[in-house]
Amino acid sequence: PAAAFYEGHPLDLAAYRAKLAEVARRFDRPARERAAAALRPTSPAAAERLRRFVEEGGAMVTTGQQTGLFTGPLYTVHKGLSAVRLAEALEAALGVVVLPVFWAASEDHDFAEVNHAHAVAADGELHRAEVAATVGAHVPMSEMRLGTDVESALGEFAQVVSDDANATADLALLRDTYSAGRTVAGAFEETVVRLFAGFDLLVTDAADPALKAASRDVLLGELERAEAHERAVAERSARLAEGGHPPQVAVMEGATNVFIHGPGGRERLYRDGGGFVAHDSGHRLTLEEARALLETDPARLSPNVFLRPVVESAVFPTLAYVGGPAETAYFAQIQPLFAAFGIRMPVIFPRFSATIVPEEIALLAESLGISDDELRLPEHELVDRVARSRMPPAVWDATNALRRVLVDGFGRVIDAAHPIDANLDLAVGGRRNRALLEAAKAERTIIRHFKKRHPGLIRDVRRVRNHLRPLGVPQERVLTLFQYLARDPDLLRKIAERMTVALRPEPAREEALASAD
Repeated sequence: PAAAFYEGHPLDLAAYRAKLAEVARRFDRPARERAAAALRPTSPAAAERLRRFVEEGGAMVTTGQQTGLFTGPLYTVHKGLSAVRLAEALEAALGVVVLPVFWAASEDHDFAEVNHAHAVAADGELHRAEVAATVGAHVPMSEMRLGTDVESALGEFAQVVSDDANATADLALLRDTYSAGRTVAGAFEETVVRLFAGFDLLVTDAADPALKAASRDVLLGELERAEAHERAVAERSARLAEGGHPPQVAVMEGATNVFIHGPGGRERLYRDGGGFVAHDSGHRLTLEEARALLETDPARLSPNVFLRPVVESAVFPTLAYVGGPAETAYFAQIQPLFAAFGIRMPVIFPRFSATIVPEEIALLAESLGISDDELRLPEHELVDRVARSRMPPAVWDATNALRRVLVDGFGRVIDAAHPIDANLDLAVGGRRNRALLEAAKAERTIIRHFKKRHPGLIRDVRRVRNHLRPLGVPQERVLTLFQYLARDPDLLRKIAERMTVALRPEPAREEALASAD
């Protein structure tokens, strides 16, 4: 089973207690101070809790996301709130300070994944606001600066959601944070800090100098033992595949889990004899040069998706990581990397998922008779289904009767003609099928004309679908928080309250407590 590739069930308190013992051994006072130096509190209360962590010890629940335009899709917020709620539950159960931490993945360089934001207008149309890259190279988002087009993108976005009451104040936050000249990562991080101030979250930036300095040993260890690490992850991936679990991330032959940042942007390093090479730029360096680079300019090297969680657990006492489905899957591949650095993999907690359903959208979906399952249909099929349900019953009585007549009539003809020649079954049956096809075409023609007479039907269906399942995928993967925050300033708190963590008690400890009573 897949559980064999993880360090315990995400609801078993025993798994967290085992991980807590491991981080307590690794994180003495100096290590906690180094961790704290890389964290930014979102509130005075968060700063005080961080101080207590340094003084008393404790652990962290971490999560993270790429740094995107206007905070990116809603699941970014869901991950942050999930970390907050899990940290609260673990702190109460374990009796130690447990801090929620959000990792802003500012070193990611895939600009096309983060340069846009979607919103649904009052007419139900889905709009995409987008900004252009200001440099041609694949640079990290910590270096990619926003151009002046961010102002027009924000203006377009604001126009789409401006019909919502109280939108002005929330959009003012975006205008403060997403401005020309600021980096994509900096704008994202500042927005997250302000949004989560009421939850005492702590934020770290992957490019933070303190974090980069604290992660030197992991990056160097990866380069020193890259071939062995590749082999270990490949073997784990093969085991997953044999168990019916296709690996989430491909293991690339000869590739290290380290990127170098240079004139060609952020490039993967590959093993090359006794050294390393970045294939696109042709840049080469020896292990000694890499070691010197980590000492003098650690920002020039960064971990890939496999190594980043190990860096995080080396720098922070990560008790649990809150991840989405893809992250949960690739963590199953990388347990050998944690073991290679003497670290127990954190417990992986699947993030909570949520769909925000405005009251008017709920009422509209109900009036149209659209079910959750039907939202998965392509838009044209969903519109046709709703149109069919709205048409006069007499139309469907007549078309259904026509089908029955065709099936029954042709059936009698086939039966009567069979004694003449059995081959007539196929010939007459083919004509029956063509007749039924014409009947179906007649139905589609009727539906098409009905939709023309009722243009509001398409608009209403599109509005429901674009709010609840835009682009045919869950809302949280497309729409941004600011689509709905304007309607309800207390929205984050309400979402968090719905996220409940029911940890399973440790049987042995429960029995001991019962005996003591």
